[in-house]
Amino acid sequence: MNEILLYGTVGSSFWDEEYFTARQVREALAGISGPVTVRINSGGGIATEGQAIYTALRAHAGPVSIVIEGIAASAASLVAMAGDSITMSLGSVMMIHDPAMMWTDGRGTEDDHLHAAKGLGVLANAYAGIYAKRAGISIDAARAIMKDETYFDGHAALEAGFATAVDDDGDEIDPVAFDYRLYRRAPERLRAASAGLTRARSRSQVLAMMARPLNISGRKGHTMPKSQVTAATAADEEDVDALEEEDPEMRAEDGQDDPDARAEDDQEIEASDDDEDDEPSASASQIVAVVNMCAMHGAPDRAADFVNRGLTPKQAYAELTSKGGKKVKIDGRGPSARIMRDERDTRRAGIEGAIIARMNRDREVGGPARDYMSMTLAEMAMAGMGRRERVARGGGEQRAIEMAFSSHTTSDFPAVFENALNKRLANAYAAAQPVYRAIAERIDFTDFRPHPIAQVGDWPTLLPVEESGEIKYGTVSDKKESVALVAYARAFRITRQMMVNDDLGAIDRIINTRGRAIAAFEDATFFSMMLSGSNSDGPTLQETTRQVFNATDGTKAGTASAVNPAGIAKGYEAMRNRKGVSGESFLAVEPRILLTGPAKEFEAMQLLAPIQAAQASNVNPYVGKLTPATTPYVAGNAWYMFADPAEVPVFMYGYLQGEEGPRLRTDEPFGQQGVAYSVELDFGCGATDFRGGYKNAGA
Repeated sequence: MNEILLYGTVGSSFWDEEYFTARQVREALAGISGPVTVRINSGGGIATEGQAIYTALRAHAGPVSIVIEGIAASAASLVAMAGDSITMSLGSVMMIHDPAMMWTDGRGTEDDHLHAAKGLGVLANAYAGIYAKRAGISIDAARAIMKDETYFDGHAALEAGFATAVDDDGDEIDPVAFDYRLYRRAPERLRAASAGLTRARSRSQVLAMMARPLNISGRKGHTMPKSQVTAATAADEEDVDALEEEDPEMRAEDGQDDPDARAEDDQEIEASDDDEDDEPSASASQIVAVVNMCAMHGAPDRAADFVNRGLTPKQAYAELTSKGGKKVKIDGRGPSARIMRDERDTRRAGIEGAIIARMNRDREVGGPARDYMSMTLAEMAMAGMGRRERVARGGGEQRAIEMAFSSHTTSDFPAVFENALNKRLANAYAAAQPVYRAIAERIDFTDFRPHPIAQVGDWPTLLPVEESGEIKYGTVSDKKESVALVAYARAFRITRQMMVNDDLGAIDRIINTRGRAIAAFEDATFFSMMLSGSNSDGPTLQETTRQVFNATDGTKAGTASAVNPAGIAKGYEAMRNRKGVSGESFLAVEPRILLTGPAKEFEAMQLLAPIQAAQASNVNPYVGKLTPATTPYVAGNAWYMFADPAEVPVFMYGYLQGEEGPRLRTDEPFGQQGVAYSVELDFGCGATDFRGGYKNAGA
C-alpha cells in the first residue's frame, strides 16, 4: 500500500533528530495516486510548516488515512487533522496547544508586543479553525482546548472528535525523540523520552524556532546581543549560538558591513551534501533567518515557500531583492517522509483490474489482474482480506462476501470493488456524447452558491493619439448572469444474488445504464433550461430582461422558414450584425452549429451535404461552414444557429471543481438485500448571453 512515514520533528531538526518538511511531503504525494496512509510519530515543530503539510495532505486526490503512532503533538496534531480517517494506535497520545513565542522582535516595545500578539492570534485562530472543523465544535471551544495544552489518549481523542477510530490491537510504539520538556504540562512518560537527545538547546530557542523567527544580527559563533534577552530567558541563553546570517542588510553588532556577503548577492549558491562543516542543526537556524528576512522585507507570506524549497538566507535575499537570477541548487538532505509499497498494492491493483476486465469481457489480460481472472467474486473478496483460498459452494460465497464488506479495517475488497465500479461508470458516462455540450461553454463551480458568470464585452473604440502624446483611457463593459450548481443523487442496489452468483455481466449492465442515463439526464436538464419560458424562447437574461431568443435583439426570425439557404442567410445576417455590450463595435459573430429536432434533421443534413452544383446559382455556400446537431428535445419545425461556444457562448454548464461527472459511493455494507450504492452528480447550467444564438420557428 502507499505509506508516508512522518517520524521526527515538523519542519527542521533541533537536536540532530529525524525531521520532515512540507516539501518532502508534497514530493511524496506527487508519486501517489489513490489512497495513502500517513503514519505520524512527532512531538511537533514549526507551526507554519505543520499548516503547510496539512494543506498538502488535504489537497491529495485520494483518501488519506492518518495513523498516530507514539505521539502527534503541537504542529503534528494539526497535520493529523488532514485525515479522512484518524486512528489512534495503542498507547498513542495527541496534544493540542496554543502556538507561543518567548520574546518579540525589536526592543520589546509595546508596539513590538502588540505586533507579536497579533501574529500569534492569527496563527492560533487558523489552527483552531481546523481543530474545530474536525471535532464539530466552535472555534472558541477549540481555543480553550489549545490554551489548556490538552493531552488525549486514543479513546479521549475519539470522544472529543479529534480521531475517528482507536486501534488497541497493535504494538505500542514509543514517542519519537523530542524535548517534551518544552511543553509545560507534558506527562512524565514524555519527559523521560527527552533524555536520549544528543544535543541540548534551550527551551526559548526551540520555541522561537517553532512559532516565530529571532531578529538576531551577527555572524555564526557570536552570542545573541544582551539587549534582546528578556529577564525570563536570560538564564537559558548563555550558550545561544547566533544564527548564520547571509543578508547584507542585517549588520553585525558593531555596525560594520560584511563586504563578502554583499559581493556574493548575485552568485549562484550550491548546497552540497559533501559539505562536512554544515551541521544538521544549521537547517533550523536557516529557517529562522529566512522567515526573519521575509518579515524585514515586508513579505512574510513568502517565507513558507522559501522554507519549503530549502532556500538558504542568501538565496532568499536574492529572490526578495530580485538579485541573483540564476537558478539555485537546493539541499534536500534529511528527509524522513518515505513512500513504501508492498504486495498489498499489487493485490488491490490485480483484483480491481480483474473485475474491470471481466466486466469488459476482455480475453487478453496481463499484469497483476491475470492472477485473479479465474477467481469468483467471493474468492476475490477473501483475497482482499489477504486470504487466498477456495470458497466452498452453497453458502460459502455469501459468508465470504459478507465478511469482506463488514471488515473495513482488514479488507481491501469494498474499496477495490467500489473503485472498479466507479471506473466502469466513468467509461460508460464518457462514451455518451450529449448534444448540449456542442452548444454550451463549460465553466466549473467552486461551491453551491449562485455564481455570477461574467460575459466580457468589446474593447473600447481606439482613438487617435494627440500631438501631446496623451493616450485616453476607455472602459471594457461587462455583464453578469447568475447560475447555480445543483446536487443530484439516486440510490440503487446490487443484489446479493448477483454477488453470490458471480454475475459481473449483470452488474456491468447496471453500471453502464447508469452512466448513459446520467449523460442523458444532463442533456434533458440543459434543454429544459434552454427551451423554458414562453414559446420555448429560453430563460430571461438579467442584461436585457428579455428571453434569450426574441425579435427585439434580433435573435429570433421575424418570419418562419424551412431549413434552406434563404433562411440560413437571414440567420447569418442577424448574427453578423451583433454588437458588443457597449454597442460600440460589431462582433461579426460566425455561426458554427445548426441545431434541429428530428422533424428537420433530414432538411439540415440535405442542406449541408457536400454536393457539387452544375450551376453557380445552385451552389450552397454553407457546406462545410455549419455542423449539424439534432436533439429530440427540440419539437416541431424550429431550428437554431449557434456560434462556437468557446468564442461567443450563449449557454454554460459546469460541475463542482474536482468532481466532473458522476461518482459512486457505498451507502450500506453487504446485507440480506445486497450492497446499496448511490450515484451522485453536481451539475449546473444556465444562459449567459444572447449574441451567439439565433432561432427560427421553422416551416
